[in-house]
Amino acid sequence: MKNLDKVAPYTSSVTQGDWGTMTTLLAETAVSAKDSMSCAEKTLLANYVYEKNGTYKLIYTTVGMDGSIENYVEDDGILPTLFLSPDQENYVSVIPYHPDKELEISIPVFHREDVELPKGNRPCTGDFIGTTDSHSIFHDVDFDDKKPDKILAIEFINGKLKKKHNSKVPLPANNRIAICNKAIHLLANDGSILLHREIDEKGNVTRSREIGANDIHVLQILSASFDRDSYLLAQENDKIIIEKIAASGASEIIELVDFADPLFNTWQPVDIADDTFVTRFNTEFGNGWLTTQNDKLLEIFYSKGEQGYRNLLTNEVLSIPGDKLIISSINKTTERAYAVVLYPLADDTADNAELIILNRRLP
Repeated sequence: MKNLDKVAPYTSSVTQGDWGTMTTLLAETAVSAKDSMSCAEKTLLANYVYEKNGTYKLIYTTVGMDGSIENYVEDDGILPTLFLSPDQENYVSVIPYHPDKELEISIPVFHREDVELPKGNRPCTGDFIGTTDSHSIFHDVDFDDKKPDKILAIEFINGKLKKKHNSKVPLPANNRIAICNKAIHLLANDGSILLHREIDEKGNVTRSREIGANDIHVLQILSASFDRDSYLLAQENDKIIIEKIAASGASEIIELVDFADPLFNTWQPVDIADDTFVTRFNTEFGNGWLTTQNDKLLEIFYSKGEQGYRNLLTNEVLSIPGDKLIISSINKTTERAYAVVLYPLADDTADNAELIILNRRLP
């Protein structure tokens, strides 16, 4: 395969502040954010950039912590899903054009000169979770408690993609999932019990235990282990809390911050340093993200009532022009640093043409 060609689909600007570096990308007609991923110490974006006639191209953009950008156009493919190989090389699954078939191929984003065009597979619908020693792991939840979760494990041998393995996880379904120390952990609310399981890449359960749940619904796994403390994110009694689970199974509730607005959604926490995670969320009134280290809250930014985001712990304001900002994704850049990808919610009369990438380092 040939390597990607460079293009220049955006005009860009960079703003520096005490809060970090903000890069703004402006397309001539419209842009649609599709996916993003860590890329060495940069952020890799995959977006559709539209022409005035309604056609679009899939554009990959790398954004450095200093705001510098590079853009590349995909030769033949749509519906990008970015993921990392076990060697932390950037890969993408795309669907090339075919008049009769809709099959997905998985290829490196860069350095394609030694890659042969692979055969297509049925498109994957799961979310990329992370990597084990030899596999890239995707997790798919049906949200029907009677249908088991699915695991797609993409196997790599000597740095090369070899095979895709699809498997089902034994019930219960609708698990929270995390990869900690290269092991795949699942957590399911099973009545009044939390079922904590470790599985291999084929979905086979290798370890299992039951934990008293304290009637708390776990939002996300921050870290999980059978041999040391685990940390789970939840909301209870108008507070965001951590449920700390000891290796013995004993649980402890640690209150992080008063937060009366119900969390509608949370996304998979992003590991940015040892035991340090950034988790994005939304509510009826806005969205934001919080950063935790074990059972301590380091920061929590929330858009409610702000043009931008306010840190509820310090009242620091990240002022960002535009109303109704949507968080597309959050990714690690370097140790204790991350990038937030945002875009303004377009009204009914215009398409969105702007992307904002906020690079921030923890104090």
